[in-house]
This record gives sequence, C-alpha cells and structure tokens, in this order.
Amino acid sequence: MILYYFFLITIIIYLILHFIFLIGYFRSSNVKISRSPLPSVSVIVAARNEEKIISACIASLKNLKYDFELLEIILVNDNSTDNTKNIMLLETKGFRQFKVIDSNNSSGNNLKGKPNAIDTAINISSGEIILMTDADCLLPPDWIYETVKYYEGNTGMVCGITRIKYENSIFAKLQALDWLYLQSLACCSSGIGKILSCIGNNLSFTKIVYRDIGGFRNINFSVTEDLALARAIDSNKNYKIKSPVNPGCLVVTDECKSLKELYNQKKRWFKGGFDINYLGWIMGFELYFTNIFFVTGYLFFNFDFYISLVLIKIFSELLIMVPIYIKLKFKNLIFFFPAFQLYFAIYGLLLPFTFLFGKNIKWKDRKL
Repeated sequence: MILYYFFLITIIIYLILHFIFLIGYFRSSNVKISRSPLPSVSVIVAARNEEKIISACIASLKNLKYDFELLEIILVNDNSTDNTKNIMLLETKGFRQFKVIDSNNSSGNNLKGKPNAIDTAINISSGEIILMTDADCLLPPDWIYETVKYYEGNTGMVCGITRIKYENSIFAKLQALDWLYLQSLACCSSGIGKILSCIGNNLSFTKIVYRDIGGFRNINFSVTEDLALARAIDSNKNYKIKSPVNPGCLVVTDECKSLKELYNQKKRWFKGGFDINYLGWIMGFELYFTNIFFVTGYLFFNFDFYISLVLIKIFSELLIMVPIYIKLKFKNLIFFFPAFQLYFAIYGLLLPFTFLFGKNIKWKDRKL
C-alpha cells in the first residue's frame, strides 16, 4: 500500500511539473524579438581531432548570412594530433572572415581542455556577441541573425536547440527523441526562470557577461563547460537567459555511432549535472522513480493501475515535446516514441551505476 501511494503521488507530481514546464514554454516562445542595429559577432568552433568532419562544418559556416563587416569566425585547433588544423587552413584560405588559431597552453585547474580553447578564442575575439558550435554540427544560413535578435535589455545568454541527424538508423532516432525531450525541459525551464541545462554546440552570450563573471578562468572546471557557464551567468541576477524555440536557430549534429560513445556522452552529462539547481534535483528524482515504475510496476500492481500511471507519464512528456516537435518541423520521429520510452527508462536507471566502473570520463581523446 505504501508503494501504491508513493508511485501515485510521484507520477501526479510528474504531471504537475510538466504543466508548469508547458507554461514556461509559452513564456519562452513569446520573448520579445528586437535587435537594431545588428551587433558584431564572433563564432567560435573548438575542434580536437576532427579531421573526418570539420570540412562539412566549415562549409556550413561559409553559408552563414550575416554582414561580413560584423562577423568573424574563429576556428580553434585544440591540441589535435591528426590533420584537423591543416584542413582548417586549407578550407578557409581566401575567406577573410575566418581565423585559425591554436589553443593556449592550459593555465590553472579551471582552464584546461575545451574551456581553455574557448577562452583562448574569446580573448582575441572582436564581437559583442559570442556564438559557439562544434565541429560535428551544421548551421542553418540564418543562424546568427535569428539568434542575435533575442539580445535586448539585460539578456546575457541565448540557448539554442540542436537536433540529432536521425535519418540513418533507429538508434539515431531514439537519440533524437532523447535530445528533443531533454532540450524541451531546458527551454521550458528558462521560461520559468529556473535554468536546467543548455547545449554547448548552439550557445551564445555577450562578451560583457563573460567578462563580468570572470570567464572560464573563474568557473570551476566541469566536464560540461557549457552548463557550468550557464549556471555562472544564471547566478548573476543582472542578466537573463533565454531559450527560444526558433527553426532558424536549429543546429544539426551527428548522433553517437556506438553504445560506447553514447555511454561516454551520458556519463559526462551525468557527472556535469551534479551542481544543478533544486528544480533539477526534483526533476531528477521524479524521472528516476517514474522510470522505475515504468519498468517494474507491472510486476507489483494491477494492470489498470499500472497502465493508468504509464499513460499519465507518456502524456506528461508529450505535453512539452509535441509543441516543440511541431514548431521545429520534425518528421516521422514521433512513431518511435514507444521504443524511446523503453530506451529512456533503461539508460536513465543505469546511469548512476556507471561510476561503479571508474570516475574517469573519456571524451574527444581525453580522460577527464
């Protein structure tokens, strides 16, 4: 009987939270859009051993539509041991908006790895607004223009949405739905002023706010440097963070190609999320025990009770996913939602146990 009421209350709270998030979505979607005159911008791409994919990213960067007098694109070679830098130089030759640099030698415990590469670029950048993406990403032509429109008043950061390339396999489709749900939570949380997360391959902020918080040099090193930066900006009450849902800002990235790569990604995200705010801890608790019920509830409860709560769980998640799915024009992905439910539950339940196999996290040929 105790378990009966525990799971009943847990999933009712789960539903209520998603209704609150839905309110956040409408607030996030209705942010005022105005930016005139256009600001100068610096786009930063830090790449480490990305010789196989960096050319496609550079090609999409060349297609960005923005006043070249206000634009610079800084490609940072982050201590690559392959041909990444040579490809950068070759692909950008003759394009004056591009700069190719090497990251500085790491200095101190905070400035190492990717944060150090990004900080190196910011220190030589000239833009009022910094936009970041990754080497495995493709940018829509209006990405810059559609992003900077959200900078008005005391806006310090704008978090965009990234979708997984899901056309090639069911594995990719499950990852795409996973990213869609998690980024739906992030978007909705910004609308209620409680930032849960952001994605570093579609992130922008003003150089002023970066300087005001002391940059990565002043932020404790994190394996999720994007979220650490967002937390630092969010803790400074002089600035707002926006997470708009805009197809013109939608970035496309590669999926994890193997279970091992997915394992390392999820372990890194889980480790980086420990310093999240109280809403994040509540949502983490709700997700975990809701998924426990989803996976095991049929063993302990009658069928009608089990199905009723599972349907509430599914309805809750679709409540925030469907509006964003429609607005961003996803296609044929929703048919895989039942399979995603099992995928999401299983990896979510196993994730805390990953640290039983060691605390080290391997990412981009580095042990963190």
